[in-house]
Amino acid sequence: MLGGLIDHELIVRALWGIIVVVLVVVSILSNWSYGLLTFFIGLMSVLELASMFRVDYIHAIIIYVVDYVATVFFGLGIGLALGLIIVILSSLRLNPLESTDKRWILVKVVSVYIALCTSSFIMFKLYVPSPWIVLCFWLSLWVFDSTAYLWGRNTGSERFAPFISPGKNLEGFVFGYITTILCSALLSVIFKQPIINMFGIFVPLSGICGDLLESWAKRIAGVKDSGKIIPYHGGIWDRFDSSLLASLVVLVVIECL
Repeated sequence: MLGGLIDHELIVRALWGIIVVVLVVVSILSNWSYGLLTFFIGLMSVLELASMFRVDYIHAIIIYVVDYVATVFFGLGIGLALGLIIVILSSLRLNPLESTDKRWILVKVVSVYIALCTSSFIMFKLYVPSPWIVLCFWLSLWVFDSTAYLWGRNTGSERFAPFISPGKNLEGFVFGYITTILCSALLSVIFKQPIINMFGIFVPLSGICGDLLESWAKRIAGVKDSGKIIPYHGGIWDRFDSSLLASLVVLVVIECL
């Protein structure tokens, strides 16, 4: 009985994972479709965030949209500065000692973070010379997530964040990291793009941090998943938490090169 339930869960997870992969891959073919998809990912993540903390989602959406547009048109520096200004000015009447106000301030800060990350998706695509490089970025993420999850689930025992994300362990992370480095090296040879090697280094590190950041927010809110829109995956933020920070870090690294 238990084995049947586990098999059913794995099958459903895999099917929804394939649907997500197909959506992302198809959207990469066009800047408009990729921009709309990644904007939607951020929008849904902010809605889930506001729902988790039971605050007014309208204000969170406004912060997200304004900062997203500013970042896309004027760059990360302007987006970050504007986001900080919005958070500070809109929080002047809030009491950080009050539990409700404290949560609302947190939602504003994370909404700016999500805006910066999702805008970096399309900015990254516009920076690189080929959509294949964007695809390799996502492949690196999926390879890391899959191998770290499967290896950690079957052999891992050393939990490095037991209170924030007890399901993650050191063995899974190390195996996923090594696998991603090798995969990125192979992809860089296939597509003759040395920049792809960078994904193997930065994607696992930033991806796990983005995952842990979302888990930290869920622990504060007292929820297991950010939403229930994707069966056995949770919410949109659950599914794309690692890719959000990874895209931002990769964009910053590319701009610094």
